[in-house]
Amino acid sequence: MTALRHGLRGRIDGPLGDLVGPIVPHGLLHVADQLVVAHSHHFALFLEQTIFDALGGESRGVRRQAAFEAAHALLGPLYEDRHGASPREKLELAGELFAAMGQGRLRFEVSAEGGAVHADSLFHGTSFLAKYGGRIQNRLAVDAFASGYCAAAASLAFPSDWGRLDADEVTCIARGDATCTFLLTRRSERPRFGEALTRKQIESARVRWETEGGPLSRAQRVEGAMLEELGALRSDERGLISAYGVNLALLPVGYIDQKTFDTVHLIERRSPELVPVFEALVREAAQTGAFHLLGGMLSSSSFEAACGPVGRDQHERLEQLLGLARALGWGALSAPEFQPGRALVLRAPITHESAYYAMKHGSTARARLLFQQGTALAIMQLLHRVDFGTVRPIDAETYGGLFKVGTRFRVQETKSPLRGDGACEVRVEAVEDRW
Repeated sequence: MTALRHGLRGRIDGPLGDLVGPIVPHGLLHVADQLVVAHSHHFALFLEQTIFDALGGESRGVRRQAAFEAAHALLGPLYEDRHGASPREKLELAGELFAAMGQGRLRFEVSAEGGAVHADSLFHGTSFLAKYGGRIQNRLAVDAFASGYCAAAASLAFPSDWGRLDADEVTCIARGDATCTFLLTRRSERPRFGEALTRKQIESARVRWETEGGPLSRAQRVEGAMLEELGALRSDERGLISAYGVNLALLPVGYIDQKTFDTVHLIERRSPELVPVFEALVREAAQTGAFHLLGGMLSSSSFEAACGPVGRDQHERLEQLLGLARALGWGALSAPEFQPGRALVLRAPITHESAYYAMKHGSTARARLLFQQGTALAIMQLLHRVDFGTVRPIDAETYGGLFKVGTRFRVQETKSPLRGDGACEVRVEAVEDRW
């Protein structure tokens, strides 16, 4: 039993298994009562860049507001459980939780009037520097989630009817600074909050479940084994989790989906002709992230120790990939149709993006399952374009080679609860290479 589940009377410094829990049988994950997904820095950085490219300077406000709301929803109930705790103790708790999630280590120097937060390593900034350092000149601060998190943690620790504490990142290691520094000041505006998607809402959702047996039971066994494997991971002295060739972190669903769908809606109102471009880039963010993380997990020695060798045929390998995705909190994915080299149907009763959108925005006739679409493309690429007998580990050259020669794939959303269907479903098909 964890410190988190005991009302946070102890420190949060154990493995991920002490922090995160599965929502069975939905294939989703939660920290306290908030949904999270486990994902790589490839996904996080690509999605951040996509939103910046779409909105420019306005993206800063969209991302920070999403981060503030997600962090407030996560920390608020945890602070309330810690009766009688001082502001300093609450901020220590926020710092411990941030590091345990693989987001980095924060040092709070904050009072009711404001102050500063310092960090030597952060998930976004450190990952950006490692991936692009020396090749891309960057003048922007990239740690929007940390900024919103710091603001929420401090505002909750020092509540005021007058306004909230706002955090501005003034130095960032991703642009060459020695550390990341956030200056906190009290703003007169009252904080804005939307409804947060909670674990209870997922557990009470009415979904249609197919009988799980046969090949899918093997995916479930992989899911169980990898939940234990992931649960044993823990952040290092930097507050980061390096595993499977990536930096891995728990990302609040509220942060991912709010910034994504807020951006979609802004583009639809202003420049609807650009919506397909943005959607394609969000799909690619999910695709590149899933490709690196799933591929890295499948080719790892820890996977072989927990689940056995990588499947020799594509059907067995597909079941393993589905189990990995489920363990990461991407939904109870199944593949009701698979034609090797030709087509893959990826289905789940509910996913984090379908649940979030339904809760926040209601129904829609538009395709909104962009995360699932990108994941399906990544799985198809891993099944057909990677030889796991020779490729260890998955790296940037492996992914880049997918787009030079070989089979190309396209994806479409075929079913969605947001338009009244009983499942989230996407279909990937091979297309003729005309190059």
